[in-house]
Amino acid sequence: MQRRQFIKTGCSFCLLAAAGSMLPTMLAYAGKKNNVYKTTINENKQAEIPLSLFETGNLQFVRIKRWYYDIAVHKEEDGTYTAILMKCTHMDNQLSVNADGFECSLHGSHFDKKGAVTQGPAELPLTTYATTVQDQSLFISIPNSEE
Repeated sequence: MQRRQFIKTGCSFCLLAAAGSMLPTMLAYAGKKNNVYKTTINENKQAEIPLSLFETGNLQFVRIKRWYYDIAVHKEEDGTYTAILMKCTHMDNQLSVNADGFECSLHGSHFDKKGAVTQGPAELPLTTYATTVQDQSLFISIPNSEE
């Protein structure tokens, strides 16, 4: 086998293996559209979202006006909510959702669904925000709005 053909075959195999390893994650999200709920921060330093959003799924995304990073809000089995800023604590990269939680495409950090680091190089957990339910709304407390 010539060197060029060997490299071509090797590269094809690597691409196929990478695609195969990503297939379960891609299939898990196939057909799902991750809608983003857009809102602002009120005078009480809270973002308000309707609880009706969670009728379509336990994970919703919130985009606060003028913020670069979204907030992932997960409805837990016990009826509480976890709000996590989708900003990697290693180098401030935007995170994406995977089957186990969140991942950073920049350097490979992984976080569980609660924001704890499961794989570095990140060492700090993700920023989480307190949530409260009132009437038919979920309020996310934002102590500082400089994001």
